[in-house]
Amino acid sequence: MSGTTSIGIQELDKALMDGIPKGYTILVTGTPGTGVELFAKQFAAAGIGTENVTYFSTTERDEDVKNAMKEFGWEQDIRVVNIGKMYYEKVLAKNLEISRYRQEGLKMKDILQYKAIPADQAYDINFLTTLTYGISKLKPPFRIVLDSLDFFLEYYEESDVLSAMRTIKAHTQHNEGIALATMLKGVFSNRIESGVEDIVDITIELERLRDGSKYKRNLLIRKVRNHPEKTKILSCTIDKKGISAKSM
Repeated sequence: MSGTTSIGIQELDKALMDGIPKGYTILVTGTPGTGVELFAKQFAAAGIGTENVTYFSTTERDEDVKNAMKEFGWEQDIRVVNIGKMYYEKVLAKNLEISRYRQEGLKMKDILQYKAIPADQAYDINFLTTLTYGISKLKPPFRIVLDSLDFFLEYYEESDVLSAMRTIKAHTQHNEGIALATMLKGVFSNRIESGVEDIVDITIELERLRDGSKYKRNLLIRKVRNHPEKTKILSCTIDKKGISAKSM
């Protein structure tokens, strides 16, 4: 099919539409240990050389993202935008410093004065806006990875996160880019999970099941917009080359 690009897993490409149609937004979900973060990096690597890849990280350092890709033999020519680092530097570090000064007896108004922290910015840095603005400036051909939505769902209102996802989807569609977001399964309410899944074009779930002394892994295609016949379960393995899948 013309106008598609690889998701990074050959058998999954075949199971979808010989790849992912340009303009699509994908959600990858799973419980801890299923390989959601690895899937995000493999997806990012698949776009190197043909697309401008931007990886928005909320939990890992830049070097951790690239080192993990290197370990699996993938290219690392991607741009990492580290939301987690911004959050620490602009919020957590300042809050820790403020807490220390308050323990030493200074009042908040004195702390703001002497530490030169504007009162209207001390607790009002919107990283959701930072994310959507950053994505809106990307030029095609682009591939976006947002790892993960959990950070934003923990700190912002559900409606604001869903609105941001719609904005990201609209920009991706308009510019025929491709975007992937990760989210842990079972952490948030069914309402939130359903809200996110309704926005995206494709939903993929990674599953790990106990099978005696080993684990059995599956890759579930839970949603493909306008193609319900493509929902299926693939068996999944993870080795030194990354994630692979095959029909059951």
